[in-house]
Amino acid sequence: MDEQKQPITNPELLSAVERMNRESSRPSREAVLDLVISSARFLAPVTITPDPDAAGSEEALGTGTAIQFQLLPNQDGQPFFPAFTGWEELRKLCGPKNQQVLVLSFDDYAGMILRDNRAAGFVVDPFGCCLSFDRSMVGHLAQRKAQQASCGQDA
Repeated sequence: MDEQKQPITNPELLSAVERMNRESSRPSREAVLDLVISSARFLAPVTITPDPDAAGSEEALGTGTAIQFQLLPNQDGQPFFPAFTGWEELRKLCGPKNQQVLVLSFDDYAGMILRDNRAAGFVVDPFGCCLSFDRSMVGHLAQRKAQQASCGQDA
């Protein structure tokens, strides 16, 4: 996938994470969680077969296309989906080589995690700020988002 076509940055989230690390307060943690569930977009490293770039087509993925998501083990060996806030963070995993990616939201990760027991959660910038969201936290945040939406508070 061409990096120029995927300008993913999350300056508001990264700023909120810095504030959370400085203050270690409940409001700063809540601000990070709200951004993760409402507006953040993440780069997810994947392997797409057949490779859409090699086929000369950058259209929607067709029938017969397989997408394999990478998983990274945490310190206890549990597999987590990595979620990168931008290309600079992704490069800490794959270096300068081309890496196929999909752009995912919290809802995408939550759907994958809650439907399939293979992943224990997802981790934002595993080689940077390393914010882990385990299965129970993802379930809690998905409920929180649904409640906000039903109350008309969805940002």
